[in-house]
Amino acid sequence: MKLLKAYKTEINPTEQQIFIIRKTMGTGRYVYNLFLSINRWRYECGYCYLNAYAFSKWLNNTYLKENTKEMWIKSVHAKSVKQSIINADQAMKKFFKHQAGFPKYKSRKKDWGSFYFFKNGSKQFIDCERHRIKIPTLGWIRIKEKGYFPTDNKLNVIKNGTISEKAGRYYLSILVEQSENNKNKITVKNQLVLI
Repeated sequence: MKLLKAYKTEINPTEQQIFIIRKTMGTGRYVYNLFLSINRWRYECGYCYLNAYAFSKWLNNTYLKENTKEMWIKSVHAKSVKQSIINADQAMKKFFKHQAGFPKYKSRKKDWGSFYFFKNGSKQFIDCERHRIKIPTLGWIRIKEKGYFPTDNKLNVIKNGTISEKAGRYYLSILVEQSENNKNKITVKNQLVLI
């Protein structure tokens, strides 16, 4: 049996990595707001709802071909853009079910957004060492809290993660799939203690 465990810690990205993270967050915010605008217009005009899959198809096949000035959307990690569309879709579905009001647009000043990533296949691993982690499109990023994340790829598989920003500091949240054998083991001074 596999268990899922979440970890969150602060990271120390380089200036180039900060640029890529902010660019991805800005693109995600733009796509989120575009999704809300298009669906609000369709709702007011009486057209049917454009879900995440249909919007993604429309964005890539129609919108970007007609608006070549906005091809910069393609320059960031595609999974982060897709996740922004999914988040907007979930917010709209809550609105239609009367569980929440109409979703608010993301603001540049308040909502920085997030950089989402995940492993693509069963043979691909997101590498993690004691003091750093390798993230797709960013490369190796230093972790401020050393030894916090599990580093054994056979027993602990990193499924996905999110980089977020708060007050100029960057945080990494990851979801790790752990094997049942690894569940309650703690190593203390080279001795194995079972709880």
